[in-house]
Amino acid sequence: MITGQGFAAERIGDTIVTIGMDRRRLLAAVAITGLALGGCASSDLFHDVPDEKTPQPAYPNVGELPPDRPRPPLTAEEQARTEAELKGLAATRRKAVERSLESDQ
Repeated sequence: MITGQGFAAERIGDTIVTIGMDRRRLLAAVAITGLALGGCASSDLFHDVPDEKTPQPAYPNVGELPPDRPRPPLTAEEQARTEAELKGLAATRRKAVERSLESDQ
């Protein structure tokens, strides 16, 4: 049996097999592991999970059509006006980016 520096070992042929560890080191390892895992348990990981008593939204059955929209879809005129507005915003944004790139050079 070989002992030293907190370990006990036994020589089997050409290899040395570790048998045990010093109790203080073992207790320290267990304490550190417990503290580390205890920190995980006390974290606020599940803060947004609803209670069991909270009513859950009803999902439609498979193949069931959703209810009609509260507002009808856009008319052709409203859609054309919205597209023109979006194109104008995109052009304004593009010009601002081009100006900022020119001023960086």
